[in-house]
Amino acid sequence: MALTPDDTNASISERDRSSVFHSWSAQRSLAPLPLAGGSGSEVWDVDGRRYLDFSSQLVNVNIGHQHPRVVEAIQKQAAQLTTVAPAHANATRARAAELILERAPEGFTKVFFTNGGADANENAIRMARLVTGRDKVISTYRSYHGNTGAAIVATGDWRRIPNEFSRGHVHIFGPYL
Repeated sequence: MALTPDDTNASISERDRSSVFHSWSAQRSLAPLPLAGGSGSEVWDVDGRRYLDFSSQLVNVNIGHQHPRVVEAIQKQAAQLTTVAPAHANATRARAAELILERAPEGFTKVFFTNGGADANENAIRMARLVTGRDKVISTYRSYHGNTGAAIVATGDWRRIPNEFSRGHVHIFGPYL
């Protein structure tokens, strides 16, 4: 959605605060930066101020915002097929799996694609338990693994209540303390 000439940091922030529930945030004191765009390692707000994005958003744009090759690939794929259910075969997904397996250790023969990070972590925990026969999952405090059942418990943030409803999770301190 394109910005209108009447949009400002204040107006976008007000609209956002009145209609968006931000995860991982104390809602009353929240003051999110109203981003309008990005390129490379920079983002800018609605009023045109530029910022260096040292966090790559959630560490998922580490090749930079709006990388031309990524934008082109997304546009090309979206023009062909925007999504495919797990039950169906697709040439793009098959090729992605082949490329991953070319770099995987010997013995790995399949790739399991999920809908997102929390889903991937939930399934990784299940698979690890099935393969090892063990129940414990060790993760660090102040980590982020997602916002679903086992993933949020693996996250190890004591402020997330309820946070201990999933069995077998143990938290340790990371090396950064």
